[in-house]
Amino acid sequence: MGKRSIMISLLIGVLMSGMFVFSCTSIPEIQVLYRLPAPSMGLQGKSVVLKIIDKRADKEFLRPGARRQFKYFSGNLSFAVAKYNEAGFKIGPFDPIAVIKEGFKRRLENDGIRIVSEPAEGVPELQIILEEFSLDFVARQWVASMRYEAKLLKDSRVLANQSISGKAERFKVLRRKGADTAIGDIFTDTLNRLDLVKLFHDAHLLNP
Repeated sequence: MGKRSIMISLLIGVLMSGMFVFSCTSIPEIQVLYRLPAPSMGLQGKSVVLKIIDKRADKEFLRPGARRQFKYFSGNLSFAVAKYNEAGFKIGPFDPIAVIKEGFKRRLENDGIRIVSEPAEGVPELQIILEEFSLDFVARQWVASMRYEAKLLKDSRVLANQSISGKAERFKVLRRKGADTAIGDIFTDTLNRLDLVKLFHDAHLLNP
């Protein structure tokens, strides 16, 4: 084999090794698909100020088991939303708290509630106090957990509240599909279990 052939073989080997390393170290994405419920007509025309308060004891989204599976996790989640009985569409990568805010924003708008950016006279404030939002990998299962309290306030006084929590477990399947399913399911379940009509009713903010 001539020197030229040897050089070409070495070059091909280096390129293939580089491609292998790149494929192994590429940044994996965790995908969160939020499936909106059927729209409710009971809150059309209502307005709120939406505020997300991060009260998580552990601010890390990935727990140790999941962190070992996602060694090159960027810290952002690929967020997508699906309207009721429709296919999902990607909104963009967000950090976990921004995903929570975007999800509740979509949920409120789905029920006809207008979100205002600044406090205004007569407009209540909806506080979402996030206590847990995490993904772990234990005993070959993806474990997604979420817990929050929703408070409706007016003039700094709590009028009504609801506490919601949930956990989803999915066995590991090809690559990381089970992780996407687990986090998407728990996100959808906990956000959709918030009974906005009851929250406004308990706060006496609905017309009789």
